[in-house]
Amino acid sequence: MSWDQLAAGSNCPFDPPREEANDFWDTVAQLDVSTLCLLKNQAYRGHCILIYDRRHAVRLDQLTEAEWAAFAKDLHFAVRAIMSVCRADHMNVECMGNRMPHLHWQIVPRYKTDPRWNAPIWTTTLKEFHDARLPEAERRSLLAGLREALH
Repeated sequence: MSWDQLAAGSNCPFDPPREEANDFWDTVAQLDVSTLCLLKNQAYRGHCILIYDRRHAVRLDQLTEAEWAAFAKDLHFAVRAIMSVCRADHMNVECMGNRMPHLHWQIVPRYKTDPRWNAPIWTTTLKEFHDARLPEAERRSLLAGLREALH
């Protein structure tokens, strides 16, 4: 699928309904207008995405003021929950969409001990991006902690 087709909403994998779990994420919780998902790649412990659910949109300017306010409220709630569970030193929040053109936030806890502290997490190519999977028990514990923090 090309970026233009995905941007137009043609078979967008981020449009609901979507899988609760797949090779890329586990659903943490549905919030008011979005869904928080814990990425399987945990190079940055607690790295999640927050996917806008109400309709297909690619950019923030495509939302009404009410939609933006609701999405921002979900983002604030998600960041607070992730910080309370992961106790990160800092938090990066980014809305890009140049790889997956569906409105979503990358929520990336940052730690002074992480390999790219003082720099963005993004590398030049996907092959360069470190892929770290948590042991199953630790992944389940992190999911449970995030779910608890959201309720």
